[in-house]
Amino acid sequence: MKKIALVSVTLNAVNPMTRYLMQNAPDIEVRNYLDSQLLEHVRRDGKLTDASVGRMFHMLVQACVDGADGIILTCTIFSAHVNAFSQLLSVPIICPDGAMLDAVSKQSGKTAILCTFEGTVETTKNLYLSYCKKNGTSKQVDMIVVPGAYDAAEKGNMKLCNELILRMVEELDPEYDKIVLAQISMSEAINGYVAQHASVYTSPASAYQALTFLGV
Repeated sequence: MKKIALVSVTLNAVNPMTRYLMQNAPDIEVRNYLDSQLLEHVRRDGKLTDASVGRMFHMLVQACVDGADGIILTCTIFSAHVNAFSQLLSVPIICPDGAMLDAVSKQSGKTAILCTFEGTVETTKNLYLSYCKKNGTSKQVDMIVVPGAYDAAEKGNMKLCNELILRMVEELDPEYDKIVLAQISMSEAINGYVAQHASVYTSPASAYQALTFLGV
């Protein structure tokens, strides 16, 4: 049985990814590594510091030591560091949003990327633009923070958080060809929703597909 480590900084990302894997890959063993204080440190500092990168790297190392066959790093803020982490460690590391953004960048049309956490906006935009450059596609993208969604999630009110995200998706649907939910914690907001115009992208499926592509 393959062992997949989920390395996270919030349960709001752990739960959607775990549920997706349990439903779509019942033959794998999911192991969770969580540092719930790390996101608060990044928010307080306003950026990634040596301390926060070190805490994340420690979790990744522990997952490798414990025998993981592959790692899904669910935290968008650290996506830009995945290649560097991968070069230092012995197993494949996938960032769900990276796999998703690569796929989105290959499709034509007007793009909106939604976030709930301000700290992910610049990282996500830069990552998306890097894939656009690699794939030779348009770099035009609108970055949108869903008002109130992060505060609702922090208070444990995921129902309200998801309602706010879905409301924004419904509002943007007629205006965009591609709507991207940047963070894995946002993925369940559109369960059951059928878009009228836009293609709506979430990251759990992209992460799993990327791991299987790597043979994990």
